Amino acid sequence: MECPYCNAENRDGVRFCNNCGKPLDPAAARGGATVTSRSLTPGSRLQGGRYVIKKILGEGGMGAALLATDLRLDGKSVVIKELISDNTDPAKLQEDVRNFKREVATLAHLDHPLIPNVTDHFQEGPRYFMVQEYVEGENLEERMDRVNQPMKEREALGYASEVLDILDYLSQETPPIVHRDIKPANIIIGTKDKRAHLVDFGIARADETRNAQRKQTSALGTPGYAPPEQYQGNADPRSDLYALAATLHHVLTNRDPRNHPPFTYPPVRTLNPQLSPEIEKVLTRALINDINQRYQSAAAMRKDIDDILFKRFGVSGNVSSYTLGTSGPMSALGGASAANAPAAPYQPARNQPYIPPPIPYQAPQRQQQPVPPPSPRQGAQGSRQNPPSYPPPVSVAARQPQQQQGNSYVLRSLLLLILVAAIIGGIFFAIPYFRAHPLGQSTNPGATPTINTTATALPATGIGTIKAPDGESIGISDGTVAFATGGPGGSAKMQAADKLKAGDTVSAQSLWHSALTSDSGDAESLIYLEDQHVMNAHVTSNTPYVTIVVATMMTGDNASVGHDNLQGAYIAQKEFNDSSQLAGGTLVRLLVANSGNDKLYADTVAQQIVLLAKADPTFVGVMGWPFSSRAEVAINTLAKAHIPMVSQTASDDALTGASPYFFRVAPPNKRQAVLGAKYAEQSLHAKTAVAFVDPSDPYSQSLEQYFAQQFTADGNKILATEQYTVGQKGHAALPQLLQNAESKKPDIIYFSGYAADIGVLLSNLPTSGQFATLPILGGDALYELNYPSSARAGFKHLHFTAFAYPDEWDVQNLQSQKPKFFSDYSAAYNPDNQHPGGIYGYTRPPADAILSYDAVLTMLKATNVALTTNIGLTPDNLQKALKQITGTNAVQGVSGQIAFGTDNDPINKAIVVLYVDQDGHIHLNSVQGCFLVNQCKT
Repeated sequence: MECPYCNAENRDGVRFCNNCGKPLDPAAARGGATVTSRSLTPGSRLQGGRYVIKKILGEGGMGAALLATDLRLDGKSVVIKELISDNTDPAKLQEDVRNFKREVATLAHLDHPLIPNVTDHFQEGPRYFMVQEYVEGENLEERMDRVNQPMKEREALGYASEVLDILDYLSQETPPIVHRDIKPANIIIGTKDKRAHLVDFGIARADETRNAQRKQTSALGTPGYAPPEQYQGNADPRSDLYALAATLHHVLTNRDPRNHPPFTYPPVRTLNPQLSPEIEKVLTRALINDINQRYQSAAAMRKDIDDILFKRFGVSGNVSSYTLGTSGPMSALGGASAANAPAAPYQPARNQPYIPPPIPYQAPQRQQQPVPPPSPRQGAQGSRQNPPSYPPPVSVAARQPQQQQGNSYVLRSLLLLILVAAIIGGIFFAIPYFRAHPLGQSTNPGATPTINTTATALPATGIGTIKAPDGESIGISDGTVAFATGGPGGSAKMQAADKLKAGDTVSAQSLWHSALTSDSGDAESLIYLEDQHVMNAHVTSNTPYVTIVVATMMTGDNASVGHDNLQGAYIAQKEFNDSSQLAGGTLVRLLVANSGNDKLYADTVAQQIVLLAKADPTFVGVMGWPFSSRAEVAINTLAKAHIPMVSQTASDDALTGASPYFFRVAPPNKRQAVLGAKYAEQSLHAKTAVAFVDPSDPYSQSLEQYFAQQFTADGNKILATEQYTVGQKGHAALPQLLQNAESKKPDIIYFSGYAADIGVLLSNLPTSGQFATLPILGGDALYELNYPSSARAGFKHLHFTAFAYPDEWDVQNLQSQKPKFFSDYSAAYNPDNQHPGGIYGYTRPPADAILSYDAVLTMLKATNVALTTNIGLTPDNLQKALKQITGTNAVQGVSGQIAFGTDNDPINKAIVVLYVDQDGHIHLNSVQGCFLVNQCKT
């Protein structure tokens, strides 16, 4: 094929002339149809909503570059590069895909601070994407266009030295890596570090649409900068040195080589007399067309550049300042100049073979690095870190000892980092421990008595888990971690989490459905499935959404509470999403937070929630914790970050007014304790009682205190107070404590504690004699479904106050006003009618599910207040909206009216009194307080 410009003959099939470098098809120079990134526009989302497109940086013949925000990495800006092929032939298209994947694999293992790290890659349908760090700054082409004058020699050579350090690094890879498109537009000067960063390794052309002249970039390089051999398919690392020299020629002279005949570069001093003779000599050598006559290595060219910097300007180049000597030793200044060295055939540097590993899923929650807590930007990069802040350049003589001591310096730094990590990691668990246990007070009874500190950094974006001292996984999950795995379907849920980590959402959803066939009451799987629906709607239709964290206990002694909490939360999420109840079609996304078996872990998880709030602009607040002990541990951490928390069942009176950001839909203990005392007197005809209490547990202590106050104020007597320990640690002592109580011959036992503990007591009650019918009265925490079979015989002794009961609408003859919640609950957890009616957890909602539903319902009603009043939806504004849930804005919950007082407690909230019959069935005795909205004083 004959070139239309220089008439040189070229082999068939090539696109550019191997003589002049111009396109063989004149139409190519004029451009053609612009390749577009199809439906990707600002606001679009990728990878299940993780990446939000901010703008399209540019598009070219083989790809598009998109500026995006990574919501999982503290809202960090990233560049997403998409393969766009103009090939319609399937075979050629597949070849493009293979080349793209090969390029990703090559770049993934590069580890140079001035090359943007590859952080992710994924496929959505037929489209392929790669994610890299975003280098904020101005590229040299933009700089030249802006100032329209030559760059100062000292500044230009400093940048050239940095790029040559990159090229030296690339040349030592096995096989050597050739950039192939070095030009001003692909060198960005970082805003923060003022260093030269090399971008665009032959995938996307961010400058493609700026003018037709720039549409000639390809694997053949950009005419004006690419050397002759590159058009003949013979590029090697020396070709990049030519392109860099052409770039230097451009910035030093302000002469754009694309506007002139190819491969012609007048001596720079004829265009800019202020330049030194030395740089003219370097560029003359570097721009020789014969590849064997120009510089043979980046190190040699950099050596001459640095000599000029030192001898002419008194500063050193940035020789090995980033790679700590891995680019090779530096020659003495007095040595022979590399420019005068004889030319030799090019031989790549010989390193050990390297096989690029598969790119891992970049999930911050799986960081287990033994390092101190990173800054949001550093933590988002996994094991890679941003370059440190380096001191100003110093003389070469002063730098040499640093290079010689590089290894020992790195070792000392590593040891220091490990030491600091151990200290800071311990603080994550030590601070909440000492906050809750001053002066050596023991830890939460029933869990570990002491906390062994663990040097594990929290996930930078909040999402993820860490290993607690007792072995539990605590933290926040978006589906990439499964918490409830001990029951049916647990294996499928763990596999689903792994698939989601790998970006395979289709397989993850299939596995969640598989888990649900094993247990249709598994709300954790349903939440993750609904979350995928939310993210898909956002990606495909830009549907807005809000994120709420459900904070509870998914593992340990009280895992059944967490199970019920998720059931209620999911029904609220599903109802609002299915009927678009939030303004503007906004959807609801739930994240699951597990604080495990020890109350102190709640503060660690609360710290993760704070990190999440900083990273995710859709996050608005927390539903939880269900236990007062956990809520009290977490409340200060969340309040300081201005994060509202709406608890479903935390009822300790100490929480009243504890924080302007704490709300609850259950009344404080004093109300149910007083009601319990009245019930003991009036219905059980009790005159004497023995109380069981754990004085170190806030819920137990306050409930017993108010019961005893009311019971004795009415003229009755507390015969004894048996102090026990909440949790497994205290179970062994309970039978003896029961015998002590029986010896006092009380009319009732008031057990102020939890179902997991009273089960031991029920198992040891006598079945005959004086105490065969001894009533045991307690609070709402006794209304659980996980009693051991050994306790069933004693179940008939139970009476308790509670905050909700599934039959209270029917018993009060309010069937016509019964909320949709009940039918939705059965439809969700008994979809195929596989469970008979009246089964808790499938057709019959437990109290914790009802109250969790009410808590999420209240948060979403407040969300609508914020959305419809245009105050903006933030955690702070949600707190303001929650304050408006009172008076005529009261919410009709399943458990009764919810209207907050000035102290954020519910006003006159309904409480039920329940008892168990001889057959073990629970019955409603009475409902006290305001049940229907706006039908009683608030």
